Amino acid sequence: MLIGGSLAFFMVLTEYILVSATSAITVTIAGVVKEAVTILVAVFYFHDEFTWLKGVGLTTTMVGVSLFNWYKYEKFKKGQINEDGVDSPSFSGDAKYIILDDLEDEDGFLDEDT
Repeated sequence: MLIGGSLAFFMVLTEYILVSATSAITVTIAGVVKEAVTILVAVFYFHDEFTWLKGVGLTTTMVGVSLFNWYKYEKFKKGQINEDGVDSPSFSGDAKYIILDDLEDEDGFLDEDT
């Protein structure tokens, strides 16, 4: 139970860091790709039946992800604009992790007391 809880905690922490560094749409697209990979693993590894409905869904998913990536790439070439249409500065990684910085400050505070 401790291993499962730790895995879940680090999965949520990773998702939080990913969303703060990119956007919620990136996590959504990653989830869609994960589902497509799950279908492919089920078909090839577990020998599940691959119906025409699964094929249409998988094709639709891959076309949608490809179109979204193409759209984001074209938008990136024209200038870095996020989903809200607001210019976004390049990501430096410093100001995004306030919670982690607060933990470092608390550690410094405890070291000063001793």
